[in-house]
Amino acid sequence: MTGRRGKGEGSIYQRANGLWVGSVDLGWEAGKRKRKFVTASTRAEVARRLREFQHLVNHGVTPAPELLTVGQYLDLWLAERLPGTVSVRTEAYYAGLVERHLKPSIGSIRLNKLVPSDVSKMMAKMEAKGYAAQTRRSVRAALRRALRIAEQDGLLMRNVAAIAEGPKSDHREGRSFTPDQARTFLEAVKGHRLEVAYVLTLSLGLRRGEVLGISWRDIEDADDGGGVLSVRRQIVRDKSGLHTDELKTKGSRRTLHLTPPLMEMLTRHRAVQFLEAEALGDEWSNEHDLAFTSLTGRPLDVDAFGKSVPRICKQAGLGHWSIHELRHSCASLMLNEKVPLEVVSEQMGHTSIRLTKDVYGHLMPKSRKRAADAMTNMLFGATTLASPLGSAPSAVPMAVVDDAGVESETKKLVSTGPSCAPRDSNPKPAD
Repeated sequence: MTGRRGKGEGSIYQRANGLWVGSVDLGWEAGKRKRKFVTASTRAEVARRLREFQHLVNHGVTPAPELLTVGQYLDLWLAERLPGTVSVRTEAYYAGLVERHLKPSIGSIRLNKLVPSDVSKMMAKMEAKGYAAQTRRSVRAALRRALRIAEQDGLLMRNVAAIAEGPKSDHREGRSFTPDQARTFLEAVKGHRLEVAYVLTLSLGLRRGEVLGISWRDIEDADDGGGVLSVRRQIVRDKSGLHTDELKTKGSRRTLHLTPPLMEMLTRHRAVQFLEAEALGDEWSNEHDLAFTSLTGRPLDVDAFGKSVPRICKQAGLGHWSIHELRHSCASLMLNEKVPLEVVSEQMGHTSIRLTKDVYGHLMPKSRKRAADAMTNMLFGATTLASPLGSAPSAVPMAVVDDAGVESETKKLVSTGPSCAPRDSNPKPAD
């Protein structure tokens, strides 16, 4: 006797071997009746699982197959759902994260059994192994994107990767050249076949793929003897090889000013490139009219270009510096020269000014002091204020440089006289 079925239990029966089986009718699909079966050693367990399943179905969720693992689902996501939604390069990047991190950590867990604590434990293990916060964030982002599709398809009730707490930023401050180091680097690349590429990387803060993706069609003359550079594409390497790729975000597509010295260098470089092409004749192949190419006119390898910077720096006595640190140096040196933050953000191609502030905010204490001084001067000027020490302050002229680089004469209140000596916060009683 199996007894009467409870509400939402579906069909429950016991096999000859003693195992209890339950099923829920999911309706018709492609002309066939579709059912979901669950098994357990007791009738109560089967009934409980059927009620859970029926609850999901009532909310439009069709749970993932019982034996489908996270690893198997991620393979399906990479093969069937991800292609066409991101660039080929990003697709390969996600595949690497899946193979190196996600599958070894949580790949064997059943998809419908994955919980937020599984993701948190994976993040903690990665941190213990020394992986950077950015790597951990990327792994979680890839899983979150994959599970969002599973949630949309009704395989999951919730996206556990979105619920799990993400890695905290380590807020590491990047290194940057001093002005003297920057000049030493520029001296070191003089006469190099790619001298102008290195100069543009440092002076404009271009990414390595962006500088190698510059076409002569992207450069126009300006009235002041300089020019204008439109940054629109980059050179990338993915499973299909080296090729040009359009920049995806609005912030990364930008227009930059080229000073007359930079235009002169580019003009000389183009003349040399013309001679190289003329010497090779039909063997020269520069399909995209790139400014920086191999000796045969083909796109340069972004990895090889990046690896050349540490070698040049070491030979120049600067120690080890990466090509990304040239870009970082550009932003740091601009801020040091009091270039407004929003201009630096546009120059670097950041998606928002907040990103620029998060990365380079530690370089701006002087700007905050100038802001405080400006408000003090506007509100109080040279008015005599009561000194907390009881002395009358005297007005002393002080040169202040504003954001436009113009010196103006203002007054700074400076307390003078013997009353300026610090007082003991715990004076002894008089004898």
